[in-house]
Amino acid sequence: MRDDHLLERISELDNNPKSFISHLMNSVDFDAPIESLEKAQDILLLGRGHLITGKPDLAAGMLHKALQYITRHGNAMSKFQCYSNLGVVYREEKQYDLALKALNKSFNLSYDLEDFSFVILALVNLSSVYTSLGDYEKSMELLQNALGYKDRLENSKILADLYNNYAFVMLCELKYTEALTYFMAAYDVYKRLYGDAIQTNLVIVLSNIGETYVCLGDYDNAELFINKALDYAQANQIKFIEQDCHQNLAKMYEAQGDYKAALHHQKRYSQITEEVSNQEIKEEIEGLKQRLEDESKRSEAEINLLRNVELKNKTTELEKTLKNVAHISLIGRQLTSSMDINQIYEILRSSIYALMRVDVFGLALYDQEAGMIDFNYFEENGKSLPLKKIDVNDRVSLASHCIHNEEDLFIKSFDVEFQNYLPNMTYVSIGDDKKNSTKCIIYCRLVSEDRCIGLITMQSYIPFEYSAADFEVIKALASYVAIAISNAKKKNIISEKAQELEYLSYNDPLTGLYNRRYFGNLTESYNQDDLKQPIGLIMGDMNYLKAINDTHGHLVGDHYLVEIANIMRRHADGNPVFRLGGDEFAILIKNTTEAYILETLQKIQEDCEAAQVGPSPLSISLGFEVKNTKLQTVDELFALAESKMYHEKNKYHRHKKRI
Repeated sequence: MRDDHLLERISELDNNPKSFISHLMNSVDFDAPIESLEKAQDILLLGRGHLITGKPDLAAGMLHKALQYITRHGNAMSKFQCYSNLGVVYREEKQYDLALKALNKSFNLSYDLEDFSFVILALVNLSSVYTSLGDYEKSMELLQNALGYKDRLENSKILADLYNNYAFVMLCELKYTEALTYFMAAYDVYKRLYGDAIQTNLVIVLSNIGETYVCLGDYDNAELFINKALDYAQANQIKFIEQDCHQNLAKMYEAQGDYKAALHHQKRYSQITEEVSNQEIKEEIEGLKQRLEDESKRSEAEINLLRNVELKNKTTELEKTLKNVAHISLIGRQLTSSMDINQIYEILRSSIYALMRVDVFGLALYDQEAGMIDFNYFEENGKSLPLKKIDVNDRVSLASHCIHNEEDLFIKSFDVEFQNYLPNMTYVSIGDDKKNSTKCIIYCRLVSEDRCIGLITMQSYIPFEYSAADFEVIKALASYVAIAISNAKKKNIISEKAQELEYLSYNDPLTGLYNRRYFGNLTESYNQDDLKQPIGLIMGDMNYLKAINDTHGHLVGDHYLVEIANIMRRHADGNPVFRLGGDEFAILIKNTTEAYILETLQKIQEDCEAAQVGPSPLSISLGFEVKNTKLQTVDELFALAESKMYHEKNKYHRHKKRI
């Protein structure tokens, strides 16, 4: 595929990412091996598509897959695009060292492309990493180098990107007037390129211009540009720009004293943030489910590869010396079909005892980070022994020798071969039998993905008990055990992560209360019978949270939120309590009365007044409503309770002003 054709496809992708991604997903088999540069570039383009639609985790997998083929068979342009996009992915995931490595490779490749626009693009990308790191001096140096080539670009997107990045660094350094000049220059270039068409970069620079006007105190122009960016972002569902616009409008209106408008935009900002978070959680759960399925398929493929390739030579040798090769294969299938570590051990133990004499038997897992070899399963003469933990640096241990030297051990007679493994050291037998010590010893490592994850050992009191064929059998079984344990660990990790994400999808991570999403799901599930009984809703909004955050920091503000959450939970009498977002809370109560709710409100207020949280008093405005026969929906109940809460909040602030 020619370079110009690849660039045309990148331009088409950037202008309409959702449509382009959908087309690729329907036309390309991503599970099949990559056998052509065109297929590799399709995967590269999909990775870029995921990146610009805000899914860097999905982008990383695609870009790495494409890079493996392109590194060997690709041209300079394909390599440049791979490293450029991968560098931006690492930047978005805050893996800045990896980002700089990838982008430096793209910078070196840019000189082979005979077009200075790619040199400038590489410099712009590198500068963005240093901006993220807060090293504005280095970022500015790179951008000024790039500006030296700007006359060669004319009216190109890269020139506009350069102006936009340069302006953003100026904005970070509080040089608002200079920043505005370059943002406007970027806007002019984007307008000449795209006209009236909506394009993501154009919308971003509109938002940046509006934010700069807010910083300059020019609120008329700020409102004009931010609302224009907001209209574009809403029309195209560009959520991160919507967030920025609402946040900047909230700041602007607050600075002007229009607190009603500021509150409206702050709420929209919080709602969109929660929507994005919920969507990310949902996608991550779906992604984990898909990866679990993929891992299962991949593990099966690994097993087949192990049987058909890696053990081919071993099987040939075993067929000559061992009549029960089919039995070994059956054991391997039993091991790799299990996802439970205890079951894996029992299958291995019973199989080995059936094949050969064993006086001491153990299975250990190796924790590389802790440097410990943990014999989770350990027995002598068929009886369980106290579990052992061995430091990998303990040089009187055969297990540590095995890991340090990356070799399996077959010692036919320990008395004869001792000095080969533990010279000038006193060895202590791993068993507890005082009358006997093991003489014939086998240690086999459990290796998964080129990493040792544990060992198995079988030992006999009789020297020369095991043959070379026995050693081969144990090594074959160790390969199966390694795959089985690796699969069991992956299953446990994925299961734990899925449970954690499931919890976070319905709970607020700061307070542990239910979140707005769960509130919506719960109330939507109410049937007509639910709505016939009295339902009470208490709404609460913390007073002065913004002032506390601004004066004492967000950590202190979070401490206040947690304390209010604990107080509301304490007096909810087992009913569900929610943090609906920001400083807004709710309690939903079935089969209640107005008298009960009034008593609950009083207890909450009393506990807040008595609380010793920090430098400012703890205060919350509360409102409530009990569904009567005229109210048909929970939405109506919510609206009335919220209205009363805001009424109480206004009353509270008026009272404070009079004081």
